Amino acid sequence: MDKIYEIVAAPGTSRFLLLMVVLFPFLAAFFVSLFGRRARRAALFLAFVHLGLTTCLVVIGTMHLNVRGEQSTLRNKDIVKFQPTFIPGDTSGRSGEDGRTGWTLLSLTSSPPSANRAGPYVQFFVGMDGLNLWLVALSSFMLIPAILVSWDSVKERPGGFFGWMFFLQGAAIGAFLSFDVILFYVFFELTLIPAFFLIGKWGQGSARRDAARKFFLYTLAGSLLTLVGVIGVVVTNPDPLTGQITFSLPDLMGNVQHWLKIAHDEALAGKPEKLAALHATQFWLFIAMMAGFMVKVPIWPFHTWLPGAYGEAPIGVTILLAALLAKLGTFGILRFVLPLVPDASLMYGLPVVGSLAAFGIVYAALCAYAQKDMKLMIAYSSVSHLGFLVLGIFAFNAEGLSGSVLHMVNHGLSTGAVFALLAFLLDRYRTTQISQYGGLMGRFPNFALLTFILCLASIGLPGLNNFVSEMLMLAGLFHADMPHSHHYTLSVIAAFSIFLSSWYIMTMLQKVFFSPLKEPHPAEPESATPPADVSRRELFAFGSLAGLCLILGLYPQPVLDSLKTDVSYLSHIGDGARARVKGEAIPPDVVELAPVAPKSTPKKGK
Repeated sequence: MDKIYEIVAAPGTSRFLLLMVVLFPFLAAFFVSLFGRRARRAALFLAFVHLGLTTCLVVIGTMHLNVRGEQSTLRNKDIVKFQPTFIPGDTSGRSGEDGRTGWTLLSLTSSPPSANRAGPYVQFFVGMDGLNLWLVALSSFMLIPAILVSWDSVKERPGGFFGWMFFLQGAAIGAFLSFDVILFYVFFELTLIPAFFLIGKWGQGSARRDAARKFFLYTLAGSLLTLVGVIGVVVTNPDPLTGQITFSLPDLMGNVQHWLKIAHDEALAGKPEKLAALHATQFWLFIAMMAGFMVKVPIWPFHTWLPGAYGEAPIGVTILLAALLAKLGTFGILRFVLPLVPDASLMYGLPVVGSLAAFGIVYAALCAYAQKDMKLMIAYSSVSHLGFLVLGIFAFNAEGLSGSVLHMVNHGLSTGAVFALLAFLLDRYRTTQISQYGGLMGRFPNFALLTFILCLASIGLPGLNNFVSEMLMLAGLFHADMPHSHHYTLSVIAAFSIFLSSWYIMTMLQKVFFSPLKEPHPAEPESATPPADVSRRELFAFGSLAGLCLILGLYPQPVLDSLKTDVSYLSHIGDGARARVKGEAIPPDVVELAPVAPKSTPKKGK
């Protein structure tokens, strides 16, 4: 097995694969737009090609992360950094803590980039680790059901429609894989362009342009504040040896921890002024960085753009908005806010942002119950579930962080799948009004079965995917150790949200599937045959999503194993922040990042 890994995961092969996974969607966007009416078949073919590339990367990456997890320990180490691997243009000769790229996009100094030292260079620094591997896989896979459910509904300029969908996928993947803070921001903002045109041009309602404009302006305003916060972190945390600024996220993490350690040592010696000044600076940087991410998630009260955007967008676009774009907000908190302003994240994460998220959980659940349209009901349901996810992130411990990363994947699958189911009704009846339906259990039994599975996955039924991640996040909340957080209260609210989601989902299922038979007028009334049950195309789209929800519910361990090391880095940073906030010394011995697998010794004579 080790020899196979060494052959398949050669540095050149893995770097080329990662580069293709980033760039292929942009190339596909250009070619698909040239196909005109035949664009849907070309788009589906290219989406499967991209999924094949991503699958190869996931297989190689999982093996690499498992090997790295067995070899990694974190004893007596004050400063930890993300360790991206498979870096295109790697100049260090190895992928790891000191992995760098020589692909510089913009230099703020006349000196050439160094292979051993960070500098003021904006670089095409992309790489893979445990936090982004499965989100990239999610981004690659979800485009396929999004194309399949748009197969018959998009009749106007399908080449442009599917081209913009590929562009949106590429921007999301680029943001997930970025380890340069400016490069991340560029990809983060690029997602606005295709989303704006997809909603405004191909939206289904009369208010689609207003919804697209509101989505664009809200997200842009928040993102500009996030850029101010990121630049503030860069400027206030220069390299301790050279005094130069850096845009490399791993190096920036090291700089932040270095200056915090110096201030903490002085505070323990009776000089708390420097640490207090750093905490004051981090407070404002935390507010600025969270602005864009709270809008993107979205967290109450910054969610008001979401019902309009989700309700007016074509169903395939809504799948990508819920599965990918919402994850950019939670991923940004995980990747940037926690490691770059750790003390402020600990002091204000759960008490302030967590309180907003908890209120949003209950508020959005009640709004979901009150909706008369299934599409809006699922949109508000997504706000409620994402609030739960934010609570898990700001628990800032191993259980909460592991559950949060897993829930990003699970929520993307389950919520995207429930949105995809609505395409079945829209293609046949052109409406998703709950009052228009009844008794569909006998009318469409295959559709009903798939709907039950995916709705139960969204609720968090044991044996399906959301249950595992929700239990991990609840465990993280119960064990959260931070001042003024009221984490037990937040845990109760998060647990209560599972009951609320069961309430409105089960109410919708009872009305639509078990009441007396009721159907609206078919979309094609002149057709001699009544609307049929799921087609083979729809069966593949819905069935593949249901199968993945079942697999991740029964066997989530490969995902958890691959992210264990990187979650340990973040939880170690969280432990250091707890010590500084409490005025305690950081424990000198830190547990291993991942237990080293015991090697069996052969018995004598064999």
